[in-house]
Amino acid sequence: MSSEIFPRPFNADYELLGILGKGGMGSVYKARQVKLNRTVALKVLHIEGDSEEEKEAEKRFYSEAQAMKELNHQNLATVYDFGKQDDKIFIAMTFVEGESLSDIIKREKKLPVKRAIYIAWQIARGLEYAHEREVIHRDIKPSNIMIKKNNEVCIIDFGISISTHSQRLTNPGMTMGTPEYMSPEQCQNKNVTHQSDIYSFGIVFYEMLTGDPPFVGGASLSILNRHLQEAPKSLRKKNEEVSEELEKIIFKCLEKKTDQRYKKFATFIEELKNIMSGTTTQEPPKSLAGRLSKAERIMFLILCIILPFLLVIMVILLSFKKPPENLPAINYLKPNQSWMLQSVPSEVSINSLFDGNLGTAWIIQKNSALKANNGILVTIRFTKPVFVSNLGIAIGDQSDWDNFQKYNKPKDIWIRYANSTVKEHKVNEQSSVRKISLEDKLGVQYVPWTPVEVTELMFELKGMQNDSKNDDLAISEIRIFGMEL
Repeated sequence: MSSEIFPRPFNADYELLGILGKGGMGSVYKARQVKLNRTVALKVLHIEGDSEEEKEAEKRFYSEAQAMKELNHQNLATVYDFGKQDDKIFIAMTFVEGESLSDIIKREKKLPVKRAIYIAWQIARGLEYAHEREVIHRDIKPSNIMIKKNNEVCIIDFGISISTHSQRLTNPGMTMGTPEYMSPEQCQNKNVTHQSDIYSFGIVFYEMLTGDPPFVGGASLSILNRHLQEAPKSLRKKNEEVSEELEKIIFKCLEKKTDQRYKKFATFIEELKNIMSGTTTQEPPKSLAGRLSKAERIMFLILCIILPFLLVIMVILLSFKKPPENLPAINYLKPNQSWMLQSVPSEVSINSLFDGNLGTAWIIQKNSALKANNGILVTIRFTKPVFVSNLGIAIGDQSDWDNFQKYNKPKDIWIRYANSTVKEHKVNEQSSVRKISLEDKLGVQYVPWTPVEVTELMFELKGMQNDSKNDDLAISEIRIFGMEL
């Protein structure tokens, strides 16, 4: 490796800039694609003879290229080009600025649960996409998972991948993969399915939370037998931060029998989203100001029972408190930097919708402006995908009771969203549109919401409260809970 001098030409299309890795039959280089002037990872396989092993390696190499050229997903490496030159075959693919998950685990040992969940969720999304296109990776392990500087995951090395429509590339009695991460069916050289990747993924998830895969040490054959016969040790005993629900879905990935394992990643992802959201959508999100003390709750009960006429005042006071801490607060986002806002003209800054203060309101003068903008109140565009677990809205001007009665307030709102799979705002309540009905009351109203990944939210007015003749519309706050992806 030290004798190689860089940069140097590979052919007319590629210039080698450095070496990324080296194996028995080939190397992976950092290279520049000359015509497009872009940096790529160039995987080069040396074919010096005509042995069965080399023929097998060449078939696998082209299998990787054929499998990956059909894949276009943010969590999968993209193939740009492949071909053969003299005694070398090559494939040019995404160059990932970052480090492998393997290196991260070696350095950090146990990853924080939230970070492990986020990484696992991206791996699952990428493999779900590949499986939908009938491509099975067959070698999922931390060294094949690259983590970019922005924490985005990229799955690499489909070198032993197969299409479910293609012939098997391995010879009878020959197993392929890495022993610590192989599924029981791979260990026995049986037919490999989508569920084999799910098992290997479960091993990776387990390792992120404990620092080691469940079966390590000894000869390869010993490890393979443990996959077939031995149950993994409890995750929660190795990491007290792991919840019972999280351990349950990981162990379902690690079931020995395929009929007891997840059949597809879509089901796993939905169950992981429920854990990411932390609770049902009916429960109020996490507070920034804290929860009511025991003394405050007792005083509230006394006032309700003994002094009913003070109830209205108490409700007004409580409306400015934030709800109990049950869902993750959106402290992963910086609204002034991460959000770009568009709206119809207004007298008061739209930033008041996100300042955390119910005493400031966004007022739209004369709802004719809304009509000119097709009823769209506000569009929030995120610079990165966001997992939204809950929404809260405070309608009207909540600075005092008179202003609350003075301005008109929205009653029915369509909340439309777009994400990486829903490119447009489709009018379909079951997919990208949610209809929200709001009550005419003080305080933040936490709307029914199913957790979803979004890149854009659009709030569209469909109806007004009927208690005001004022054409001016007011909203005090929109609160979004979840995490930046």
